[in-house]
Amino acid sequence: MALSISTILDLNKDYIKDGDMMKKYVASILFGLLVGFILGKTLLEEYHSYHGIKTVASEGMTAYFIKYGEYKTMEDLEKATLSLTNYIYTEKDNLFHVYIGITTSEDNLNKLVNYFKELGYNVSTEEFVLTEKNYLNYLVNADKLIENTKDNAVLGEVSSQILSKYEELVISDSED
Repeated sequence: MALSISTILDLNKDYIKDGDMMKKYVASILFGLLVGFILGKTLLEEYHSYHGIKTVASEGMTAYFIKYGEYKTMEDLEKATLSLTNYIYTEKDNLFHVYIGITTSEDNLNKLVNYFKELGYNVSTEEFVLTEKNYLNYLVNADKLIENTKDNAVLGEVSSQILSKYEELVISDSED
């Protein structure tokens, strides 16, 4: 069978049309890869350059503890705290640390420190991260009471209740 030149040109046109179609697919795929590469590179650069990342999974909250003092022996602690109605203590670095107030608010911290100084106590503050959810919920609500009062009797009572709840929910749970 002899192929005429017109038949070969007709076949070649089909081949050229299929080739053009293939070029469109290849061009689309290459364009998509290029866009994906550029977007991926941009996102990674943003991720690596962002230094303000905060941990989302952490459930802890900063709490300010009002420190009454630290003592070398339990006997010294007991003598020093005779005048206190409520306090908590921890043993760290061979010292007993006594705390008489806890809050999550810096404004309340200042209010409580001033209250204890008016009572004649020489206090300092320390920051800790608390993670016990039930206690944190209680503490946040108690902080609202402290925030909204100017009565020293209420400040003393709320502070005492905060310490009692800390003993109940945090210290007792850690001993179990």
